[in-house]
Amino acid sequence: MEDAERRLRDHPKGDVPDVARTKVINDAVEAFQAHGSWPSDLGKRAAKAYATGLEWESELLARELAVTSAELLAYDTRQAFSGDALGHLGTRLDAVLSDAREAGESLDGARTAGAAIKAGGAVVEAWGRLQGLVDDLTNVRSAQWELLLPRLRPGDTVANFDAERGTLRGWRSDGFGEVRGSLDDVPAFVREATRSGRYSETVLLWLASAGTAKVPTSFEDLQDDATAGSLPDAFAGADWVDYSPRVTQIPEPRPAQTYAHSSTPALDDTKPRPAPPKPNAVVSDREAVTVF
Repeated sequence: MEDAERRLRDHPKGDVPDVARTKVINDAVEAFQAHGSWPSDLGKRAAKAYATGLEWESELLARELAVTSAELLAYDTRQAFSGDALGHLGTRLDAVLSDAREAGESLDGARTAGAAIKAGGAVVEAWGRLQGLVDDLTNVRSAQWELLLPRLRPGDTVANFDAERGTLRGWRSDGFGEVRGSLDDVPAFVREATRSGRYSETVLLWLASAGTAKVPTSFEDLQDDATAGSLPDAFAGADWVDYSPRVTQIPEPRPAQTYAHSSTPALDDTKPRPAPPKPNAVVSDREAVTVF
């Protein structure tokens, strides 16, 4: 892509065919008005200017297309392999942190270069290894953010692109992209290293001991970590309806009411009519009704 961009920059200035031909014609007309002379080869000169302009324009279009094609190829390649690259960085980070834990075990409590020098021997050697691992950690994180940074596809508008880039910068400024999940247990000095990109032996040792350090596998993976604690509760304030089973008591059946005028049904006409039942209820008096 750099070669294509260089060729486009080096393309000399020129005119498109219509402009080049028009310049020749205008010059001839101006000369005719000033001196009354008319060139006998005007048509040939105008056609030659047009052909030269066409050649210049064709070369320009070809070089512009070469740049656009290279940009599209670079974009598509990056999109296709960024996940694999981030996965490789995650593996590399695990190796760096493993080496840091091993070196940390040999520090004998030293947490500064001065303390390591004072202790001498194996402690100095372990501190030197730790310093090299800080460089490795810095490189891993730098490559991580470069791969996670949204890229503008050639020909697309910049509105959504700029918004995504701003969101990513905000997440990094908050300290996301260093460990899995919440930042509640991440100390301020680690968040500052994430924000600035300047790592130290202290930050490296903390990450090595935390057990949650990671390289996000994609923009969406980082987004999940950054927004996990801010998602709204979809059921907050909802009016719940209790559909749990309820036991309804069956009321005691009311005994049948028998009045003085009640009678026992005669089910067989060949037999004597049964005696009337013993009454257990009284018909209440009607309420008085006043007629106007």
